[in-house]
Amino acid sequence: MIMEDYLHVFIPSYHRARNLRTVDWLTEGGYPVEKIHVVIDDEADDSAEYEEQSSRRGFVLHVFSQEEARRRYDYVHRPSRSRRSAGQARNMFQDIAKGLGIERYVVMDDDTTGFEFRPFGRYGRLMSVREVAGVFSAVMGVVKKWHVGLFGLSQTGEMFETGSTKLLRNKIMNCTFVNLPFVYRGERGVQDDDTSQYVTAENEGYFVASLRHGCVLKQMPSATQPGGLTDLYHECKLLNKALVTVIQFPSAIRAERQVMNGGRLHHRINARYLAPKVLKGDGTRGNIEWDTYPEDVPFTNEPKRGFSVDGGQQEQENKI
Repeated sequence: MIMEDYLHVFIPSYHRARNLRTVDWLTEGGYPVEKIHVVIDDEADDSAEYEEQSSRRGFVLHVFSQEEARRRYDYVHRPSRSRRSAGQARNMFQDIAKGLGIERYVVMDDDTTGFEFRPFGRYGRLMSVREVAGVFSAVMGVVKKWHVGLFGLSQTGEMFETGSTKLLRNKIMNCTFVNLPFVYRGERGVQDDDTSQYVTAENEGYFVASLRHGCVLKQMPSATQPGGLTDLYHECKLLNKALVTVIQFPSAIRAERQVMNGGRLHHRINARYLAPKVLKGDGTRGNIEWDTYPEDVPFTNEPKRGFSVDGGQQEQENKI
């Protein structure tokens, strides 16, 4: 692969300046360090450590305004005490990317340790960074061609079926491809922001999916690694994470105890009860491209009242 084939990777991080496993895995495998972006907020108490690591290791560090993120991205349910979430950071990536002239990028958590090759759900082997980078480039080529705003790769925790020949699943999570020309603001400031994002996008009528075949992210257990989302889970407990999307979409999502996870309360999504099952149009236009119906408003989870689609304040008549 040549430099241009490698996608920019954006990584939200919190309290893990000296434990950036994703950066370790990428750089040790030869990923261009100048295309690795670590993003933190300006209220974090360890920003100096991140700056030291960036200077020493060469990855690009970005710091966004947490107060601006709180103002622009609302909450579905009660926030954590610190009023921060990974979703806020991932929304702010869009401003950073646009400022750098980046239209398409990959979002990964900061605790990634690798990917597995799992054809049709069956374990094959670990994949090299170069192989994964090739998959990234190929997926983004499809996303670009079909004008898809969001796409994803599955993770090992979703591989409950073996021998499945299904190519896609209706979700995106810890490894997400973002195509900025066709996506606006995706995530609310909630703990389960990734699920909130893709379920809302589906309910708005947009095609959202992830590959359930081939390249699969090695999933780290939730709320077990120091720092990161674990700290935020401890503020509001996993119960809040499990119930956010149930509150958003009670017809399509239910809470349940997962026996395979020790009885932990989590959610189950039935995509059949989301809006896209009601197809639009006369059949002359496909429903995959996000710009199929330009008459529809852009997808956004920002509060729609008081803001225009470019993020600016609307005219005075829209205010109280």
